[in-house]
Parts: sequence; C-alpha cells; structure tokens
Amino acid sequence: MYRKQLLPRSILILSLSVISLFGRQCASIPSGNKKCFTRGDICSSAAARSGRTSALAPLQSTAASDDNDSNVPGTTKVNKDENLPLLVQSSAAAALDVLKSSNNPLLLRQQADLLRAEADAMRQEIIRSAEERERMRIARVDRLVERVLVNITIDEDTQLLNTQDQVARLIQDERLSVENINSMFDRICETSQRKQSMEDHSPLIALLLDAACQVDCMEREDNPNKRWNHRVERDLRKKLFAMGWGIDIDEVNEERRIRSITGEKDLN
Repeated sequence: MYRKQLLPRSILILSLSVISLFGRQCASIPSGNKKCFTRGDICSSAAARSGRTSALAPLQSTAASDDNDSNVPGTTKVNKDENLPLLVQSSAAAALDVLKSSNNPLLLRQQADLLRAEADAMRQEIIRSAEERERMRIARVDRLVERVLVNITIDEDTQLLNTQDQVARLIQDERLSVENINSMFDRICETSQRKQSMEDHSPLIALLLDAACQVDCMEREDNPNKRWNHRVERDLRKKLFAMGWGIDIDEVNEERRIRSITGEKDLN
C-alpha cells in the first residue's frame, strides 16, 4: 500500500522538475527570439531532418563504396578525367597479351600465319637489297673499267683503249687497290664472249696485266699509291692460267685458308 502511493508521487515530482528546468531555458532566450513550438512544428522538423538524412544517404553510400573499392587489393580507382586513347591502348595491349597467352588452336594458327607472312616479306626484302647492292657494285666496276682502260668508245663493239703508260699512271693517281684490279679483271672475264686463258684472252685483260706489271716493277718509294702490294700482275697471271684449265683459283685459295684455320689436312 505504501509503494502504490509512492510511485505516482515520485512521477509528479519528476515532471515538475522538468517543467521548471524548461521554464528557466525559455527565460534565458531573448524576447525577440522567443517562439512557441507546437506539436505540428516538432513533427515537421523531425520529418525535415529525416528527409535530409535520406537525401544524404545515397551520397554517403557512394563515397563509402568508393573508399571501400579503393581499399580492396587488386582494384584501381578510375579517374574520370583520364585520356581515352591511353585506355584504348591499354585495352589493345591486354587483348594482344590474351592472344599470345591463349591456348586456342585457331588463334595460334592465325598468329603463326601472320608470323610466316612477315618472315616471307622480310626474306624478299633481304633478297631485293642484296640484288640492289650487287647491281650497284657491277655499275661501279663498269665505270672503273671505262675510266681506266678505255679512252674512246666508238660503238658497242669498237673501243679505243688507253696505252700502258696511261693505265699505269691512272692506277697510281687514283690510288687503286688490289681489290679494285681484281674486280676489273673478274668483270672483264664475265662480259667476254669466250673463255679466258693464257693463250687466248681479251685485249682489256692484256692491257691490265701489262700496266699492273709496270706498277709492280716500280720502287716502293717511287710509287705514290701506297695501297699497291707489288704482286698484282703475278697473281692475275696465276688466276688466268687456272681459268684456262677450268680451275677457280679464288675457291682454291678460300679452301686453303679454311684448312689453315681449322688445321684440317688435305687428303687428296
């Protein structure tokens, strides 16, 4: 009985204390700023607060999702201002890597066909380059023969040659090397209509041999052409003698050079 009467009295005392406290707070507010709040105002303010909260919720969730994505290992946060061609290149490179690492037989066959076609194109280009270099070399040797040995060209079958002294002087003045003389000799043999030998050879070869012999007989101090080794005429006559017997002296010399390097003995 005492407890039943005590509980309502304590509630009444608590409510009075709350009312008095609220009255002090209202008294502390200036008179111009005092406003009476009704139950509707309280409900509307609560609804507004809930509306703002609901409006900010998607933004907060988006930001939170971005932060979470940036923290996840293996993911990259995409910048909207990045350059689009870079993205295209990266995707193309990724596609190429996928193609290279693919085990699909069709893709591997296509890749092999492309590589085979590229190799054939490179081979054809190498062949064309070699042919072009050879054509330029032949044209250079032909000009050298015309300049050193030929004085006047009357027609395709008639030429007026230089003298032995003129050819020897040109060899010295133009500083012709042994390789130049050998190239001229080989080119004359290629363009001749008959087989060359010691007994029967072209007048151009005879003139070249005689001029080379004259330069060989000069003293080294008197010869301004320091590229001359003074054995040119002897080597050319040896080569011409071998050609008369159907022997390629250059091939023989190359075989001897290889055997001297490898130490292989000639069993023949």
